[in-house]
Amino acid sequence: MALSCLDKTQIGDVDSMNLLERIRKSNRVFIVAVAGDSGSGKTTFSSAIRRMLGVTMVSTFSLDDYHCLDRAARKEQGITPLHPDANQFELLAEHLSALRRGETVDKPVYDHQSGEIRGTEPFSASPVIIIEGLHPFYTPQLRELTDFKVFVDPSRGVKRRWKLRRDVGERGYDPEEVMKEILQREPDYKLYVDVQKIYAEMVIKIQESRFPPPWHGAAPERYSVRLIQQMLDVPMDEVELTIDLSKLMRLSEQEFSIEFQRDDYYGKRVGVMTIDGELHRAMIEELEMKLCQILGTSAPAGELSDPYVNATKMAQMMLMWRFLEKVNYLTRD
Repeated sequence: MALSCLDKTQIGDVDSMNLLERIRKSNRVFIVAVAGDSGSGKTTFSSAIRRMLGVTMVSTFSLDDYHCLDRAARKEQGITPLHPDANQFELLAEHLSALRRGETVDKPVYDHQSGEIRGTEPFSASPVIIIEGLHPFYTPQLRELTDFKVFVDPSRGVKRRWKLRRDVGERGYDPEEVMKEILQREPDYKLYVDVQKIYAEMVIKIQESRFPPPWHGAAPERYSVRLIQQMLDVPMDEVELTIDLSKLMRLSEQEFSIEFQRDDYYGKRVGVMTIDGELHRAMIEELEMKLCQILGTSAPAGELSDPYVNATKMAQMMLMWRFLEKVNYLTRD
C-alpha cells in the first residue's frame, strides 16, 4: 500500500505540505467527533490521530462526563445513559464553543467506578480535540461545532464481546450485570444513538471475518471492516491512494481481501471500502510512513510486534488519511 504526497502544483511550495505546521499556525482548534455505543471501539479507531500528531497536539475527553444524571438517579428514573434526558447537550455545546476560541473550560467528571458525577476539572484547548461518546452530533449545534465526524458501528456480537472485555477485564464489573445492561440499552441505542450515523463523514462497520482462523497457534481476532465514506461536495486537494499488488502477494501468507465500490447511503453518495482478514504489518507501516511525510513528522515508534494485523489497523490508517484530507482543505489559504 502506498500513499503519494500532495501535489506541489496544487498546494504550493514544499513548506506548505507540512500539515503539522499549518495546523499550528492556523490558530484553529479542530474538533474530531467519534460517535458510537459504549464499548464499540471509538478510542481504538481514533488512536492513529493521537499517535501520529502527538500528545502536545491532541487532547481527548469522553462525553460520559456530560451525563447530568448519575447511576443512582438513572436507576431511580428508569432511563439509560443513552437517553437524551440523561445528558447535558447545551453545556457540551457551550464548552466546545469556548474550546474553539482557545479558552479553558471547567469540564465535569463522571466516575465510571462509582457511577457518580465528581465535580469539575480544567480542560484546555489544544490544536486537535477528539471527543468520543454516545451523542457527539445529536443536535444541529453540536454538528456545526465539529470538523470531522466518525461513527463506529460494530455488529451486535462484536460489540458485546468488546464491551464485556472492557467492562469486566478493565473496570471490574460483574459479567451478568454487564450483559443485563447491554440488553436494557439496545432500544435506546436504536432510538437515539444509531440514528446519528446519517450525519457522519465516515461510518466504520465491523463484523466477523469470512476467513477461518489458521490452524496453527492461537486463533487471532479477524474482522471484516467496512469504511463508508461520504463523497465531499467541497473541492479537495487530491491524496492519491494506490495498492502495490505485487508487493501484497509477495508478503502475505494469510488470507485477506480489499474491495471498493460506490454506493448510496441515506441519500448521500459514498465510497465503500471493505477490508477483511489479516494484513502484513509492512503494509500498515508503509502507509503510516507516507502519512507522516504529509504531516512533516517522523514516524512514531512502532507498536506492531506481530507480522500480521487484522483489518482494524488498516481502518485506523484510513481514518487518519481522511482526517488529513479534511484538515488540508480547512487550512488552505
